[in-house]
Amino acid sequence: MKTIYVVVDAFWGDGGKGLISAWYGLLTKSLAVFRGCGGSGAEHGVFFEGKYIKTNQLPLGFLMTNSLIGIGPGTAIDPKKLSEEIKRFKLKPDQVKIDPRCPLITPLDIEEEVQSANMRGIGSTMSGTGACMAKRVLRTAPLAGENDDLKPFIENIPELANKLSSEGNIVLESSQGFGLSNYFGFGRYVTSVDVTTGSLIAGVGVDWRKIKEVILVVKALPTREGTGPMGNVEEFTVEEMVERGIVEYSSIHDPKTGKPNIRRKAKSIDWDILKRACLINGATQIALTFAEHYDKNVTGVTKWSDLTPKVFDLIKKIENVTGVPVTVVNTGKSFNSLAWRYETPEFTNIEEERLRSYAGT
Repeated sequence: MKTIYVVVDAFWGDGGKGLISAWYGLLTKSLAVFRGCGGSGAEHGVFFEGKYIKTNQLPLGFLMTNSLIGIGPGTAIDPKKLSEEIKRFKLKPDQVKIDPRCPLITPLDIEEEVQSANMRGIGSTMSGTGACMAKRVLRTAPLAGENDDLKPFIENIPELANKLSSEGNIVLESSQGFGLSNYFGFGRYVTSVDVTTGSLIAGVGVDWRKIKEVILVVKALPTREGTGPMGNVEEFTVEEMVERGIVEYSSIHDPKTGKPNIRRKAKSIDWDILKRACLINGATQIALTFAEHYDKNVTGVTKWSDLTPKVFDLIKKIENVTGVPVTVVNTGKSFNSLAWRYETPEFTNIEEERLRSYAGT
């Protein structure tokens, strides 16, 4: 069945969208993976044989397959980061396609954010995406189609995405999380764009009628970078996280010490936020991630039947609250720490060697 699969985050990002996107790319034998919102913000990646394979600009859905990578006009591009990632993964122009209307992040955009007290106050990654998008609204941002270095990669992404979606499956991979949406987030503690299903579809330019599945990534214990509310939840102290072994380090570094910050972590899910995330994103499936932080006894579990009663109780509550089935549970750092409820993707030596070659970079 020819289907467009959408992968979005329910809360504040850092939930493992890239990992889920990569596996759904393999499960569905996806022809391509597209990004259509955000920019070159916080990194996302997967762990393979103890090494971290990460990107900032590219989607991660291509890792398991030989699928084409597309960046739609709703995405801001940092040419330097994009070039570095293309070289690191040894990608060729026929493997990466960029819409000519993508706005380009400049060194000045990054410097503007670094010098902004407001951006520091909300815990920005200082990627320059916000400053770039502001200039896009003012029609002053440079565009990808005007950059000579990007010419080999330029393609009309809406035409390409719709063509491929008529031939087979494709994946749309979102950025950040619903709680950070510029439209639906909380006050000024949001990102520069909307990052929900609707804006992702528009940012790629696909026919919305072809969307059949929306996988909402739900982190068992939601985390957040920087300041801003996390909903009606209690948060762990750093000492509690250290004691439990559930500390997560941020991609944002302390300007004074140069060390990565520790992410804030909630002790539970805000169910009202989750219900809104399901409603507004049109979720049809839920991927529960970081379950090992919720119950360490599921660490590394790869069979659905081996999940613990505590995790099954959480799954039941999520499904009762949202009316959406949980179809996969992430149980550890390693890329293959996943328990699938129904069909399990076939992972072969070909995918393993591909990941090994990427890990070597």
